[in-house]
Amino acid sequence: MKKTRPEKRFYRRFVANKGISFEIGVGESDLWIYLPEIFAVPENLKKKLLDYLILLRRQIESYIEQNPDFYSSLVPISVDYVLLPEIIKKMLIASSKVGVGPMAGVAGAINYFMGKKLEELGFNQYVIENGGDVLISSNRERVLKLYTGNSRIDETIGLKILPGKWGVCSSSSKIGHSLSFGNTLIATVIAEDVVVSDCAATFMANSRTVEMFKKNAKELVRKQIVSGVFGFIENKVVIVGKVDLVKIKV
Repeated sequence: MKKTRPEKRFYRRFVANKGISFEIGVGESDLWIYLPEIFAVPENLKKKLLDYLILLRRQIESYIEQNPDFYSSLVPISVDYVLLPEIIKKMLIASSKVGVGPMAGVAGAINYFMGKKLEELGFNQYVIENGGDVLISSNRERVLKLYTGNSRIDETIGLKILPGKWGVCSSSSKIGHSLSFGNTLIATVIAEDVVVSDCAATFMANSRTVEMFKKNAKELVRKQIVSGVFGFIENKVVIVGKVDLVKIKV
């Protein structure tokens, strides 16, 4: 895992102003956290979250040092789960469900455990965004703004997320730094498990044609691994499963 600070996430400015939001980051982990129910950051909250983020990253980095295949493998790997850190287990299990390497779920895994930490601290309503991968815990509907690089879509369409806890993760073979072998401008996946969503987004972004994208998405939904898939590939929008698009105002 690199130690460099990632680029500024320009899309974070598109957010409702109710509640508070703030950023914390360590190395490549650059998190934006939104708490809709409060209006001032509680004392020491950011420090507690930052300390926990550092701990999570250390667990991953330490495991990679001893097990380099965990970092480099592009397919699921089989290991003995005994005595593994929980975040490593979570990434291994999610990647095996989807059929990708465990690092495909690293951002989602960090979101998952940061969400658990927020809940431990008494915050049950939150949005955590980490490099375009989002974990939402909400008792009301939320609308996420899509970013595909196509202004006709980005300026008019949002993704409605139902109440509950959802992972909404995106990957691209054209945008950002994620390793991808496909031709997909954007793949956004909705799942109850944010780590599975992250892994599945990487899997979908590897699609090289519209037909391949549709086939892969239908298989993920049929097996109930994910709830829905949105894609933009070869200048075409592809929707499979439970994806609720709404008109938005910029």
